[in-house]
Amino acid sequence: MTEKEFQKLCTGTPSGTTLLFHYKGSVIRGRFVGCAEDEIVIEDNGRHHVWPRELCDYEESSFPFPPSYS
Repeated sequence: MTEKEFQKLCTGTPSGTTLLFHYKGSVIRGRFVGCAEDEIVIEDNGRHHVWPRELCDYEESSFPFPPSYS
């Protein structure tokens, strides 16, 4: 994910928005908590997950599907 895409995600995504992360064949669906210095924080089943920006690809989708990251 580029720095510009990261800033767009961090500033334009309301807290609580559903996000999908794909990682090694697994899909984690969580709620956007916020951004750290260079990371995205999501909550899934009461646990927080931190995703480094450089490991994410940015993809927007239309309703009813949430944005997807991998």
